[in-house]
Amino acid sequence: EQLEDNPEKTMTERQVEYASVILASGRDLLELLNNILDLAKAESGTVVADLSVAVVEDLRNALFREFEPVAQARSLGFSIDVAPDVPSQIVTDPQRFRQVLKNLLANAFKFTEKGSVELRIAVADREKRRFSAPELAKGRVIAFSVVDTGIGIAKEKQRLIFEAFQQADGSTARKYGGTGLGLSISREIARLLGGEIQVISEPGKGSAFTLYLPERYAGEGDTAAPPVENELPDQLALRARLSTVDRSLPTEVEDDREHLR
Repeated sequence: EQLEDNPEKTMTERQVEYASVILASGRDLLELLNNILDLAKAESGTVVADLSVAVVEDLRNALFREFEPVAQARSLGFSIDVAPDVPSQIVTDPQRFRQVLKNLLANAFKFTEKGSVELRIAVADREKRRFSAPELAKGRVIAFSVVDTGIGIAKEKQRLIFEAFQQADGSTARKYGGTGLGLSISREIARLLGGEIQVISEPGKGSAFTLYLPERYAGEGDTAAPPVENELPDQLALRARLSTVDRSLPTEVEDDREHLR
């Protein structure tokens, strides 16, 4: 980065360009490594949510400060709208919760060349949405919707994009960059926080990715290991066989150190 800045003007334009390439490559590699580690930790089932109070207004201000320069640089509109009935605080893991929204916003800006990106925060309407996460059936659900006017996603590809290293179109990896891990990580974090992510999109008309979270998440049982009775029959049989293996050591072991060839 210091070479790229060239403060003393001792490098040629070509040398500065080379430094920029090295810097960008290093950052891309670091992002890839961090994403792989995040995904591995999330999928391992050992990550525990660090629950505390997240202030919605603080989140709004932080995200606006971070992405407003991005919007200006790309000549896009950007707004964050908080509905009047949204609670001022929610109980969740603020750091991971913010990570998901940052992933969704970063994707929206990456795939939007003209128009706008919006973050809409509202109380979810249960009559219009079905949820698969059991925690979302216990109380009020808050919806964080990232809406863009970007390239959109075909319906048959909307499941694929949540798989690791996948994007809706192989060509987008070359044109827009990215590792294809952001949505996979976001999906796992949403599950960790008792929520889920849903998408509505149409090619050429933009996308709406919505993170649904319980207003107050207790964090009970979301990272516990599955009980033995949920294992497959083959796993149960293997466990039974292993339990009968004699792991005791023999009382005497022949000492052959003097006879080695």
